[in-house]
Amino acid sequence: MIHRGEVYWTDFRGSLGAEIRKVRPAVIVSDDEHNAHMATVTVSPLSSAGGRLLTYEAAVPEGILGDGRAARVKVHQLRAVDKSRLREKMGVLPVGAMADVDATLRIHLGL
Repeated sequence: MIHRGEVYWTDFRGSLGAEIRKVRPAVIVSDDEHNAHMATVTVSPLSSAGGRLLTYEAAVPEGILGDGRAARVKVHQLRAVDKSRLREKMGVLPVGAMADVDATLRIHLGL
């Protein structure tokens, strides 16, 4: 079962334009009920790029993901993907990091 807050290597190849286009980590942001019954999940990709955190990004502290680096959730790249795009599970975001993702989602979606 796929759960909200889990981070998976996700295959974004086949995307267009400014969309994420490679295999990279992504956090599951859809709720567990959806994840249990639908063929898709909603994800936000992660990036390890440094620099200033943008308005539509949420910070992931060092040591949370497998390689130990800090990352950022690119909430503005939110998208539904077929579950077949998910690869290995990398880990789970802690409650505090998911609260930051939720707050950023509310800003990005105007909620």
